Amino acid sequence: MARVGEHAVVLGASLAGLAAAAALTERFQRVTIVERDALQAEGHRRGVPQGRHVHVLLPAGRVGLAELFPGVVDDLRSRDARVIDTTELRFHIAGGTLLLDDDDLEIVSATRPLLESVVRDRVRARPGVRILEGQDARGLVTTQDRSRVTGVRLGSHDSNTEDTLVGDLVVDATGRRSRSPQWVADLGYPSPDEERLQVGVHYTTRLFRRAPSDLEGCQAVVVAIPPRGRRGGVLLAVEGDRWLLTLIGLLGERPPGDLDGFIDYACSLWVGDLHEVVAAAEPLGKASTGGFPGSLRRRYDRVRRFPDRYVVTGDAVCSLNPVYAQGMSVAISEAAVLGQVLDAHGLAQVGPQFFQRTRRTIDAAWAMATGADLGCPGVEGPRPVRWRLMNAYVNRLLRVAHHDRVVAQAFMEVNGMVAPPQHLMRPRIVTRVLHGRRSPARTSGN
Repeated sequence: MARVGEHAVVLGASLAGLAAAAALTERFQRVTIVERDALQAEGHRRGVPQGRHVHVLLPAGRVGLAELFPGVVDDLRSRDARVIDTTELRFHIAGGTLLLDDDDLEIVSATRPLLESVVRDRVRARPGVRILEGQDARGLVTTQDRSRVTGVRLGSHDSNTEDTLVGDLVVDATGRRSRSPQWVADLGYPSPDEERLQVGVHYTTRLFRRAPSDLEGCQAVVVAIPPRGRRGGVLLAVEGDRWLLTLIGLLGERPPGDLDGFIDYACSLWVGDLHEVVAAAEPLGKASTGGFPGSLRRRYDRVRRFPDRYVVTGDAVCSLNPVYAQGMSVAISEAAVLGQVLDAHGLAQVGPQFFQRTRRTIDAAWAMATGADLGCPGVEGPRPVRWRLMNAYVNRLLRVAHHDRVVAQAFMEVNGMVAPPQHLMRPRIVTRVLHGRRSPARTSGN
């Protein structure tokens, strides 16, 4: 693989930044990762607002991560992360439970600190990698005509001085609070348009001791929020023989943090699996709370002018409702595309090339997340005829999937991002959906 430059700079050491750095180490002599936080072995970082809550690496993310780091899934297993196939998953949605029996589709379940620690160790082991901790990127450095980014200005939290870090390529993976829109505007380029969908999600998470006999050996449970409800939850087996349970509230609904209130909230869900666990299991530690105002997409793919040798990736481009667990898998996919763009085009117009090549993946993830959120009548947003027709079709598909393995597997392939949404419109699936017997809906009590 040919080198395309001497030095690349990545802003942000979360999973998006680490994945981007992995792709760059094969194409640059040196890679420097700049991170605001101090990086602990497996501690929670302030820069990951959802870090204490449920995280799932979807099947597409698991495959993509293994391509970036061959053997990394074994590393995760050796650290007690769980690799769970759909036969070990209970997915409660649309008034019933999907009929799942495919052991080829696997998710990775672990706490976010463990997942980041394993990936970060892999990145550190690459030749030429350096991680600067406790450093904040304060702006871009460019050529005199501002046509090309040549580095970043850095400063530490405890100093007013600034240093310049020079690079042949700069990648912004600083997340939802990325300052790239302002930085490019300051250089005289147009800021990207933004699309938003407000959902007002709040979540509360607790850890519990896990016994092998819990839920008959099941290792993951998803209780989707019903269309006219506001409550749901996700339960995952994680390292250390523990359950990680995140209870979810939509449109301002807030799961309580005290143990009794947490158990009562779990009891209020339309399926009893989560309550069965928390009512009997030993609680470990205190509750963690969080919130997510809404999905945000910055349309860099529509910007006509953009500084050369600069790329924005991960949540800095598209921040999706974490309920759907798409963010890490999208970021890993983007890292692979970044490598492909550099191989095909070098550093020339790398940003615009990257934004166009990643558009399809982001389109699909955005459509799935916002489409599902708009299924709740209280979420404000456009519902054109096309959306209403597709929503009706998906609702019918899910009810058929309660008793049809083929339809259930097709849904999980799309949900796991190993197949595009159009996969659900294949003639074989459409026929089964339209002629299949739908299971009766259950009544939601929340």
